[in-house]
Amino acid sequence: MRITTYYIVFLLTSFFSFGQSVNSPATKSIKANFTTASVKAYQESATLKVEDFYNYLTLLSNETTSGPLKSEIKTSIYSFFETENVNIIDFTTDEKPFIHLNKIIEKIQNKNYTFLVSDFESSIVASDYWTMQYKLTVIQNNKRVKSHYFQNVKFKPVLKSFGTTKKEVWTILLGEIEQ
Repeated sequence: MRITTYYIVFLLTSFFSFGQSVNSPATKSIKANFTTASVKAYQESATLKVEDFYNYLTLLSNETTSGPLKSEIKTSIYSFFETENVNIIDFTTDEKPFIHLNKIIEKIQNKNYTFLVSDFESSIVASDYWTMQYKLTVIQNNKRVKSHYFQNVKFKPVLKSFGTTKKEVWTILLGEIEQ
């Protein structure tokens, strides 16, 4: 009887420990923290963030936008991404090579581009990201070029400070842009 009791305690302890280690990474996944309806709402919010990104690029490209405003626009654009060195397609050329975000920002300034996005579709949600597909129209000097792009959208918890209180907040960050 004594061996059986030890055996049961050992098994329960093992299962409890295993269960704890399995749940730890899962708590950082989207599906473990949000309902399908909530995820859809965040995907719609990500669509707005992509639209804002291209609207800011249009403003940054405009020759008449003031220097201080351009500085604020750059700060806003960088806040959409995890890093300013994220790879994106250079949608201003026919070759469409990959370049860093900070390079495309430098390249389009004062070039009077207009960027229009439409036809958004989101993919199935992975553990911490999804992919959005959309159509981008780039206009410069009355020349229109339309292309389809895919953009990774990362959704992860970030520790933020609110005065003396720290709280984990889930944040949408734009990622790589591919064709």
